[in-house]
Amino acid sequence: MKLPGKKHAPEQPTSAAAPDVEPVAQAATWTNGSRLGSKGISFLIVAALVCGPVGLVLAATSGGSSSAAPQEAKTEQVSPLQQSAGSFAAGYVGAWLGATQDDSAALGTYTDTNVQQLAKTGFEYRNVAVASIVNDENAQLSQVVVAADVKDDTVEEGKGDQWPRRYFQVVVSAAGSKLVAVGLPSPVAGPAAGTDSPRLNYGDSISSSSAAGKTVTAFLAAYLTGQGATEPYTAPSTSIPAISPAPYSDLTVSSIDGETAPAEQPEDGATVKVYATVVAANSVGQQATSTYTLDLRARADRWEVAALGTPPALSDQTATSTTTPTPSPTGDSPQKGN
Repeated sequence: MKLPGKKHAPEQPTSAAAPDVEPVAQAATWTNGSRLGSKGISFLIVAALVCGPVGLVLAATSGGSSSAAPQEAKTEQVSPLQQSAGSFAAGYVGAWLGATQDDSAALGTYTDTNVQQLAKTGFEYRNVAVASIVNDENAQLSQVVVAADVKDDTVEEGKGDQWPRRYFQVVVSAAGSKLVAVGLPSPVAGPAAGTDSPRLNYGDSISSSSAAGKTVTAFLAAYLTGQGATEPYTAPSTSIPAISPAPYSDLTVSSIDGETAPAEQPEDGATVKVYATVVAANSVGQQATSTYTLDLRARADRWEVAALGTPPALSDQTATSTTTPTPSPTGDSPQKGN
């Protein structure tokens, strides 16, 4: 059975040194790629959300958007200085954690070290990341929450090295030509983990042997395994390069579901949102279950991928269960995910 073809051409601990940040603005199993054009394969994959520096600045009010990234829900006008507030705050927190009485040079680039008491021994930290940013446009201030794993063996005595996740709030001013820290970092409580998951709104199962299922299968195979190109399965105006280097070599389809049932012979311009789940494995047997959201658009009697990683379709009903569905082999009646 031929796949559809396109009709157009471990981290190391960081000791008392600050990050390098300037303080000023700045189911079927797929194992053979060579048979991709002649065998139908299907699988589902997790939509991974990736946030760049600008996305972090908008994290409190919006999401990201592109054909291969989360869709932006709202756009705010922020200055270039505010866009740099996240990396500035991360560097400040690192310098603050690592500062000592004998070495506070890094911290001194952010604030006056003479107005605070410094310890003889600094904290070891790693995995510094911006957790959230809230901008006050009128005051040109950014409230940044920075997360870091901080070594603290006093949390549970006798447990050896411990790296609890800590959160610190930093206020950054962008009123002048440079970013300026307002006060010192403040330890704050981390975000509470949610217990309820939104209910997805994909009510129609899609067979891996259907026209839409073949497109989803072939595209994701090329995207994740590096065998073959994604271009034959995408819309003419869409560019979604494969992940390089390819993270997986084998893909097992769990299920494919659509917001509506896609036609076998669709009219040009018809669209359908798809939610796919797969179990992907690499050459040494490591595997992970993932899901992807895709937008399909019809052209010339076939389905093509118009976007990857768009926001999932959600039901108006509040979720009543948080159980993760167990993947099952894809067939004509695949199991739906919650």
